[in-house]
Amino acid sequence: MSRREPIRPPPDGTWLRAVLDAMVEAVLVVDQGGRIALTNRALDALTSEDVRGKRAKNVIKNERLREAMRDARKKARATEVEIEASVRGRMRVFHASISPLPKRTGAVAVLHDVTPLKDADRMRRDFVANASHELRTPLTSIRGFAETLVDGALADVTTSTRFLDAILRQTKRLQRLAEDLALLARAESSEEALPSGILDLRASARHVITALEPFATERGVRLRLEAPTRAVRAEANGEAVEQVLTNLVENAIKHSKPRGHVVIAIQGVARRARLEVRDRGRGIAPEHHQRIFERFYRVDEGRTRGESTTAGTGLGLAIVKHLVERMHGTVTVTSTLGRGASFRVELSRPSLRA
Repeated sequence: MSRREPIRPPPDGTWLRAVLDAMVEAVLVVDQGGRIALTNRALDALTSEDVRGKRAKNVIKNERLREAMRDARKKARATEVEIEASVRGRMRVFHASISPLPKRTGAVAVLHDVTPLKDADRMRRDFVANASHELRTPLTSIRGFAETLVDGALADVTTSTRFLDAILRQTKRLQRLAEDLALLARAESSEEALPSGILDLRASARHVITALEPFATERGVRLRLEAPTRAVRAEANGEAVEQVLTNLVENAIKHSKPRGHVVIAIQGVARRARLEVRDRGRGIAPEHHQRIFERFYRVDEGRTRGESTTAGTGLGLAIVKHLVERMHGTVTVTSTLGRGASFRVELSRPSLRA
């Protein structure tokens, strides 16, 4: 049986270049004199010019990375550092592994972009802090009212009735929060299947209007559906679409003025089916538009964090965003302060063969 000869890489370095350019991590190699000798495609994407041949100290803006590269060249010391750098106007975080080359001929740095991990960790910490706050506030109220009742206020019918009403109100608030947290977890879960079918968005809108009509009437707000006479079909999950509409219409009702109206507009635009929920309420300032779909983010803390039975949990729009994205759709907001807000959801329309 003949022994197979090992495959040898070509001497022109094409294999090395292919391997380096296939790496997700950015690679930077400096020679003994501190000049940049080699980069890969990922590193080139981080810079606005070809840096090969330039002195590393004039290119690397981060002092910690410069020191680590210098120690690797001169002291043959391998180190790992975490650095921040501005890339195209946005701060990003990199984990850099710096190693000396053989015989002190230079150093190599491998930079791994850990910005998504840092962002995820920040979001997790923010979520825990916000959830703890949302739970602590009603629990503190419930405990305070209960202790007062135990200490003797139960004998006073007027006081005890008022305190029990407050306990019930806060308990309902906790229940809404628990339900929204569970719904958000399901909306974010990629493991739980979200079956889709072909549905008429007009029917979904009518179901939501029927369900929310009493709430709108109580707030002095009228609901109106604007839709063509023909069906507007979308490839989507019926339960998810109704949940999305319910959250958007509830928000619109809450932020509308008495004797105002909320419009649900439906239309087919090219290959997209469009749902739009409009109100003429206080509106949303432009600086909030990018963050309004974050969990627990509130535009007006004072207006939404009261003891009102209709106060939101701060999760409704996050649920909307995740449900829409799981249906391969988009959701956007346009608003002007004092002139109301419009939330637009676009979903795929079925093909002609469907």
